[in-house]
Amino acid sequence: MSFLNDFFLLSDDNNANELIDNWRISALRIILSSGLLLCLAITFDTFSSAFQLNYLWVIANTLGFTSILFLLLLASKRFYHACAHLLLVAIVLASFVMNLTLTDLTLAKIGSMLIFVCPAIALILLGRRVAICYALLNIAPFYIILHDINLSQYTNINKQLPDASWYITGVVFLFFNICVPLAVARTIVAAKRLNEATLNSNAYLKSKNELYHTFFAESTTPKIIVDDMGKITDANQQAIDLLKLPKTLNSETLLLSSVMPNLKTCDAAKQEQILHFNNTYQRVVHQQLTDANFCVYEFHDCSAEQSIKANLAAMEQENRRLRYRDAQTQLPNRDWFELQCDRLIAKYRKGFYVVVAQSANNDYLNIKFGNHNSQTITKTAFKRLRNDIEGPLLCAHIGPGKIAFILGSLNETDLYSALPKIKHILDEDYNLLGVKSSQSFLFGIAHCPEHGDASGKVVAHAIEALKLANTHDVFSLYDQTNSQSFLEKYEISMLLDEALQQGELTVHYQPKVTASGQCIGLEALARWNSPILGTVSPAVFIPIAEEYRMISRLTDLVVQKVCSQINQWTQQGLNCVPVAINISLIDFSQTDFMSKLVKHLADFTVSPKQIELELTETSLEANQAHSLILMKTLQSWGFTISVDDFGVGYSNIARLADYPINKLKLDRSLISQVTTSARQQSLVRAIHNMCEELSIKCVSEGVETAEQVKIMADMGCKEFQGFYFSKPITPKQFFAHVSQKGLVFEHQDTLIKA
Repeated sequence: MSFLNDFFLLSDDNNANELIDNWRISALRIILSSGLLLCLAITFDTFSSAFQLNYLWVIANTLGFTSILFLLLLASKRFYHACAHLLLVAIVLASFVMNLTLTDLTLAKIGSMLIFVCPAIALILLGRRVAICYALLNIAPFYIILHDINLSQYTNINKQLPDASWYITGVVFLFFNICVPLAVARTIVAAKRLNEATLNSNAYLKSKNELYHTFFAESTTPKIIVDDMGKITDANQQAIDLLKLPKTLNSETLLLSSVMPNLKTCDAAKQEQILHFNNTYQRVVHQQLTDANFCVYEFHDCSAEQSIKANLAAMEQENRRLRYRDAQTQLPNRDWFELQCDRLIAKYRKGFYVVVAQSANNDYLNIKFGNHNSQTITKTAFKRLRNDIEGPLLCAHIGPGKIAFILGSLNETDLYSALPKIKHILDEDYNLLGVKSSQSFLFGIAHCPEHGDASGKVVAHAIEALKLANTHDVFSLYDQTNSQSFLEKYEISMLLDEALQQGELTVHYQPKVTASGQCIGLEALARWNSPILGTVSPAVFIPIAEEYRMISRLTDLVVQKVCSQINQWTQQGLNCVPVAINISLIDFSQTDFMSKLVKHLADFTVSPKQIELELTETSLEANQAHSLILMKTLQSWGFTISVDDFGVGYSNIARLADYPINKLKLDRSLISQVTTSARQQSLVRAIHNMCEELSIKCVSEGVETAEQVKIMADMGCKEFQGFYFSKPITPKQFFAHVSQKGLVFEHQDTLIKA
């Protein structure tokens, strides 16, 4: 019984198919099962006689319809609609086959009547529209019966089974009296059960109505009841006051959408909504009741909570904005840029170039004008890139003076065609504190995904490439080899930082002499012999110290060691000559430069007259007012001021006339050609004459031959420095030489080895 109950779906409690009621599937299976049994009985009963009489069409028809009903029965649950339609088609086909194969017109008419059951079956299984269609279709067999039309004449069949009348009449009789009635009975049972369930539900609701109404009406929470049409059917007093509803709702057709247009009615996916209503925020919670016919809506005032959330959201939004904005320039920062790059990679998965641009003299601008004022150039450069319609994408300020942007999927040829146009835009004059300032931008370039599959790596590689860019190679594309050089430089910087902390660097001294070789001064030169790297050339570690902002610490160490050495030589009875110390742009621009210098002299009892400060031209130009005041102060203390490497770049002796300079060191690039170029001799002579007019002593730096010494001496130069007289030597070598030969350095071959 359990199998029959499950197979024929005789229970309506659990619906096996959410789209089709159990009773419809059950009715279909009852018809198919009873029809199948009927066909099987006829097949077994007729097979022997049909086979003996060689009535093959009888065997084919009975077996065919039996197979059809069996297959439909198997598929009836999964393909309900298809099986129902095919059943009706099978009945029509069976009626038509009877007309074609029966020679007895009376039996053929009985067979035609089988089709008359189709509207009833269609009504039960598929609904009234299909039933109407089959009712109209029944006009055809009705017409055939009425006019005694014999279709067997078209098949040339002139014989039939002896008991054909029993089979045909029995099929029609049993189908009309067993198959269809059973299906109708199943339908009636389902209707009765549904009616009983409805009555039970109504009784239950009626019994609970008083308790429910009391709970609803006396609740302190505003509540309303809304039917499936969106009409407000009931509301307690709190809801009437809140929503300003009429007190009598029964005679009103009041829709919830007209009271609260923004409220989504009975949205099963969203059981809770927060709405702004009458200057308050209401949390609206709804619950669906009684088979989705009604919804109960509750209203909870959450204005205070929403106010707090709004304030927190505003704070969060401001924090998010600040997170992706540079605090000083208010431009998009590196975090924002990398985030947008990652989104671009995820969305389009196309290659692109990340370019980082920076002014070649960014450090100079920061020192001369201050970081705040120099950022004007960064902001202007950013606006120029953003205003260029055909230009780059996603501009951002990713570091001090650094602007990053993206160039879309270009090949390398197109890249180097587009970059000069961008450089031209960035290099146009800037207005800085009311003064036009020309700039030359350098560019570091990296490709995604070739140089990194994540934005952070690509940007970092572009910055590495920028560090290798210079005025001769403005556009620097990231290269693994160059990156390795950068890493090596970074490693050197870390070792240099450690060496400065531990005082590992030493100081060598190169004599400054007259034409006859009499030593009248020394220049202190830093030397580094690393336990790890060995001897590191000053041409390597000095630029690294400047780039990584360690030059001031290096200068402090040199000043300290020079003062200590002068003190030691004095105690040893050596008549010390002034010692020159190189001062960098960064050193000279520091506010505490003077105080630190004087402190070192005081610690070792060294007179300012024993110290000569060698400055570069850029040190003077960084901040002219500051430089002039500081130089006058230094001279008032007794320090000698000289300008080093004059002749490099765009030197201008007239510009130096504004400063209280004691000495001017001519760069070796000027001295090296005085023996071969008459024009160079004339230039050097002119510089020397102007220095004499300004009472500035000239020092010939980098002399290597006796001929250079003679020519410069003939011009009137009084001080010389170079390998011809002596290479930089250690303090011990200097002391040994002076002890034996005095302060005379005729030629470097005559040096006394320590």
